Amino acid sequence: MKTKLLIFIICISTSTLLAQNKPEDVLDKFFRTYETEGSDKALDYIFSTNKWMSNSKQQIDDLKSKLKRTVELIGDYNGYELMVKRSIKNHLELYSFIVKYDRQPLRFSILLYKPKDNWRLQNFKYDDNLDAELEEAATAYRLRENLPDY
Repeated sequence: MKTKLLIFIICISTSTLLAQNKPEDVLDKFFRTYETEGSDKALDYIFSTNKWMSNSKQQIDDLKSKLKRTVELIGDYNGYELMVKRSIKNHLELYSFIVKYDRQPLRFSILLYKPKDNWRLQNFKYDDNLDAELEEAATAYRLRENLPDY
């Protein structure tokens, strides 16, 4: 009986450790924290995944302050959705999310890197340029019928 219990505990521990090695786990925890505890705690968490980021405390604090001021101006948070995911050989993955607020959306661009076993933050950016990019993408020179034939 003790052997079966030990095997069961090892299996659960192993599956938990393996699950923590997915980039989606980092992102899920980031957004859960963002929703329940706010942007400061969420940024603290995601930056803590990379020990090299501890040298950038002032830049992180500036980012936290800027994001907090932006969020205060755009109303209530209404969730997020993945817009784009790009990857390079299961070691570098870029996720772009639309983060929905009452007044306007934000885009969070999160680059994760896996040098060995664990995913960690490589870069975090946010902006509110989605509308300008969408308009630019719809300009005449971008339309398929106006592209040159190769």
